[in-house]
Amino acid sequence: MKLRKVAGCKDGECPTAHLSDRGTVVLQGNAVVHGGVVRLGPGEQAVELPLDVVRSAIPALEET
Repeated sequence: MKLRKVAGCKDGECPTAHLSDRGTVVLQGNAVVHGGVVRLGPGEQAVELPLDVVRSAIPALEET
């Protein structure tokens, strides 16, 4: 899978949003340990991202 970063910091060790060559979005963030009502399937993990990362990714997502 090839990824193109569309939002986040420059060094890659912080919350980041990527577009994949498979037509999906890959998000890097802090794992949500106590998600309350979030029900995850096998192999899934919830991540938390700052709103500014999500907002800055939206223009790139709208281009696809």
